[in-house]
Amino acid sequence: SGTNQGFEQSVGMFIDGVYAGRGPLAAVPTTMDLERVEILKGPQGILFGKNTIAGAINITTAKPGDEFEGMVEVMYSPDHGEEQYNLMLSGPLTDDLSGRLAVRHDAMDGWWDDVTNGVEGPDRDNWYARGSLRWVASDNLEINAKYEYGDFQGDASPTVVYQSDFAGEENFAGTVPFPVISDRNRGAGDAENRASTDTDVFALTVDWHLDFATFTSISAYSSYDRMSTGDTDIAAVPALHRTRWEDYEQYSQELRLVSPGGQTFDWIAGAYYQHNELDISRRIEAIDFLLAGPLGVSGALYAEEPGVPSVFDQDGDSWSVFSQGTWNATDTLRLTLGLRYNEETKDLDKVTVSDGLQIRALGTTFLANPRNGELIADVRQHSFTGLSRDEDKWTFSGNVQWDVGEDTMLYASVSTGFKGGGYDEAYSGAGYEIRLANPVTGELTGDSVPGADSSILEYEPEEVLSYEVGAKMRLLDGAAELNLAVFRMEYDDLQTSSLVGDVYRVGNAGEAISQGVELDGRILLSDRLSVGGAVAYLDAYYDDFTGATCTIPQAIAPLENPGCLGPDGENLTTPLTPDNPGGQDLEDETLLFAPDWSASLYAQYIIPLGSTMELVNGVDINYTDEFYSALDLDPNTKHDDATRINARIALASVDDTWMVALVGKNLTDEKTYFWNNDVPLTGPNSYFGLPERPRSIALQARYRF
Repeated sequence: SGTNQGFEQSVGMFIDGVYAGRGPLAAVPTTMDLERVEILKGPQGILFGKNTIAGAINITTAKPGDEFEGMVEVMYSPDHGEEQYNLMLSGPLTDDLSGRLAVRHDAMDGWWDDVTNGVEGPDRDNWYARGSLRWVASDNLEINAKYEYGDFQGDASPTVVYQSDFAGEENFAGTVPFPVISDRNRGAGDAENRASTDTDVFALTVDWHLDFATFTSISAYSSYDRMSTGDTDIAAVPALHRTRWEDYEQYSQELRLVSPGGQTFDWIAGAYYQHNELDISRRIEAIDFLLAGPLGVSGALYAEEPGVPSVFDQDGDSWSVFSQGTWNATDTLRLTLGLRYNEETKDLDKVTVSDGLQIRALGTTFLANPRNGELIADVRQHSFTGLSRDEDKWTFSGNVQWDVGEDTMLYASVSTGFKGGGYDEAYSGAGYEIRLANPVTGELTGDSVPGADSSILEYEPEEVLSYEVGAKMRLLDGAAELNLAVFRMEYDDLQTSSLVGDVYRVGNAGEAISQGVELDGRILLSDRLSVGGAVAYLDAYYDDFTGATCTIPQAIAPLENPGCLGPDGENLTTPLTPDNPGGQDLEDETLLFAPDWSASLYAQYIIPLGSTMELVNGVDINYTDEFYSALDLDPNTKHDDATRINARIALASVDDTWMVALVGKNLTDEKTYFWNNDVPLTGPNSYFGLPERPRSIALQARYRF
């Protein structure tokens, strides 16, 4: 869901046919006791629905079997105190009923030091269990039931300030907001970052094999409760601390009919319904912006006491019908067409109360702005209730496949997709009116000025038109495979998320293009040695995007850092304020998380040890070019290009009964970040990152029975 909790996903995750509609539902282990994982690129709206505009991850877990089996697995990494334990049991319960249980516990002490609180992180303690039943009711009817439970606890999540001109300096109160500047292993915060998530998923799948088709029904309930708290200010002072509670429930029902396949015309048709309830509440635990040092935001907000929890209660209903057909015109030529219609409604109540909020100025505090008399609380509070938005979309896809020979297939496809619009959960500005008051006493004058109407919360659906041509080839009598794809994706109303002040706001860019070439392949060089790899070139840019967020240097010192344009299209000459708005024109600039080049290479070499054992040696190398993760494209937030190397040496039985392995990740100890951005409040050249894990070495053992 990105950096705004109101956002929908761009890549949908489906586990056993059930949509994981929010990020915490996708936090379940996706590498444990699985049957298969499919990575589907490009819009997948026909069969998977909305919010798969960039692709889908389709995970199928292992099903109960007719014979008893089990597995235990242990992994331990001494450097970071990481432990992982897996257990799987499966087998028949009666003649036609079988069950399967998979359990995982993983924990870590961490590798990052919070020097202020004296703790190490990321400190995690997670439990996950999946129980499933498979009932073969008859030759034509099979019913699968599954329940999943997850308990995910995290503490001291790593955050580093890697650059700041205010490093080591004291604020007005004599404390130091940024005592540590680090590239990865150390940070400083006065409140520990904590998160606690509980998940529940129940799914019932019925497969009924009819004479003309297979009827499938998937009924599911998914929910989670999440609490997170910590240093919103990314500083070692209580400039801004927030706690967030998030509750989500989702009910879904899918009905499908699928033809037997292998006929002149193969088809699938179905319908889908989903209801979800999303409740988010935030509370400001501490706020005194000026403690963060010289500010990069407008207004030194301050409050003596914790705030009142906000309200973001959203109910959503969506339904769709879909169909896809494949005409096998000849033994070598296939034409596939698909169509889906979707309707969605979202209802919202959003309330934020900021009573008692003040502003620091001229060495004292004020309840109203001394310049214009606007009540500070009203500038940061609103009540938008009874809101509702509806949208409906048609999506289509077309695909042609031609088997040039037994080992080569050429294809061309065109498809559309969309990501639902919605409401900005993080909006913390004014409501319909702003009351005027005495700046010192806060006494209301009886007058007011217009604020903002509820339309400020809304962002529009994102749409894409995608083209792709390519080839899939088997070479050297099946010993090698080579795949080529050339693609172009044209986005309208691209949804964006950007740090604005102290919150991440969402909106829509005008148009964007993402196009490129992908090549991947693998070859079996001998019975023992296999090699594979992939390389991709990506050209992704905004085709039309005015009003993008200005960088902090542009906002504070526009003359020295041009590029922040006023409504007249000219560079600002004075600092950015609510009364002096501005934005960047990012036409032809890069999209986020869009490196020009990326590549991977892997190799595996197997050495037989007698007739019962083998030594399996593997290495993979992954390269990523430079890219941005912050919407304002501040050069100080650019991620450097990086190469990460992983390796694994395993001693195993030939029949895979047992295995012991030594696993190394990031062997060259490359320093990389998930995310870079501006420190939310502090102005002078201050940036933070979320570092990735350094080099780790682990021991792993597994036994199957």
